[in-house]
Amino acid sequence: MTKKKTSKKQPFCFEDMPIVKTKKAAVLSKHKSADFFKSHEKVAIALLQSLEENDAGAYLEILDAYLKANRAKVARQADLSRTTVQKALSREGNPTIRTIAKIVHQSVI
Repeated sequence: MTKKKTSKKQPFCFEDMPIVKTKKAAVLSKHKSADFFKSHEKVAIALLQSLEENDAGAYLEILDAYLKANRAKVARQADLSRTTVQKALSREGNPTIRTIAKIVHQSVI
């Protein structure tokens, strides 16, 4: 069998592309998640809802996001080191219920 000749690939050129006009872009406001997590009531509601739904992963994720904004303050109030709090809520961490209780008690009050 002989090979069939194929046509050469056409060169691509941006100059040949048509100009498309778009609508004005919407003005987006900057969102700071730390602002949401400064509201103790919203965090408490989210934590309670995750417990009601028996979703431990969501609970730890919410708590970790909250503590990113307030980790040093909560660690100081819970009488724990900041690294202890960080390791307890990491994916590799295996916190005791006592550690979680100290963190939650200080962060939600």
